[in-house]
Amino acid sequence: MGVAAISADEVEDSVQLADSLAIGFPLLSDTDLKAAVAWGVAMEGRDIAVPATFVVTQGRRIYWKKVGESMTDRPSNEEILEVTERARAAAK
Repeated sequence: MGVAAISADEVEDSVQLADSLAIGFPLLSDTDLKAAVAWGVAMEGRDIAVPATFVVTQGRRIYWKKVGESMTDRPSNEEILEVTERARAAAK
């Protein structure tokens, strides 16, 4: 199981953010919002995406998702860890 994040920020901004947070996973840039549109999380009329978290199985099935209703509506780290553990167990 892997982790990646996607941001609507410019590549340079994403690199700086990833470096400043010292995250251990890729932070990808989606400045044209193609991924956000494809996943249904682009904010209409704005050049940003709503906060969204997806847990995707190795078979590329969406196991779980949380699409925020505002910029602060995000799942907790604990919730994400619980869901990923359930997804891992279900895959066995």
